Amino acid sequence: MLIENNFEYINGKRESIFMLSAQNELNSILEKIPDKYRATILEYAKIISLKASKGELNDTEYLNSIPGMAVSIVKEANTDINEYKDKLDW
Repeated sequence: MLIENNFEYINGKRESIFMLSAQNELNSILEKIPDKYRATILEYAKIISLKASKGELNDTEYLNSIPGMAVSIVKEANTDINEYKDKLDW
């Protein structure tokens, strides 16, 4: 294995060290998840793959693309829960 500029050469194939680390972490997480949840994980992965192949924004990118949205989210996250009504009007 040859390491050069954050890339590893494994079996003649250039791989990003970050991507290998992410893949290892995913594998580690998946090993710990019970089988009954794997179909749900697979469906979610398919949805993400489809969105990525269409060039769609991820949720964070989408929200950041709306002017003032990030500031609004941070403001609400910092609001004391007691400032809200006990019952919603809708």
